[in-house]
Amino acid sequence: MSSKLVLNAVSFVNSLSKDISGNLVTGQESRVAEYLQIQRTVLEALTDKLEAGSDFKAEQNLENVLKAIDGKLDAMTPYDHEVVDESLKKWAAKGVTLSSLVDRQTA
Repeated sequence: MSSKLVLNAVSFVNSLSKDISGNLVTGQESRVAEYLQIQRTVLEALTDKLEAGSDFKAEQNLENVLKAIDGKLDAMTPYDHEVVDESLKKWAAKGVTLSSLVDRQTA
């Protein structure tokens, strides 16, 4: 179970990274901050688990953190569609587009 739990945590953190970059480029700064806090919480629990080895408490803590995430995701700031176009233009001027982020993530 331990290796599957660790893999689930790593996969979740990777997915959050993708969501963070997409939300940043589309102007969703509040959501980015919330995602980063969730990501940090998972990474801290994952680090504790990896440092503790087979310690049951650390494994249980990581499992509890992952289970609690659903509620946090449901309570996030709603997506603000009004700022998307302006933000996309701002980031495009810097050479960052949603498609370039997707290309980097799938490479």
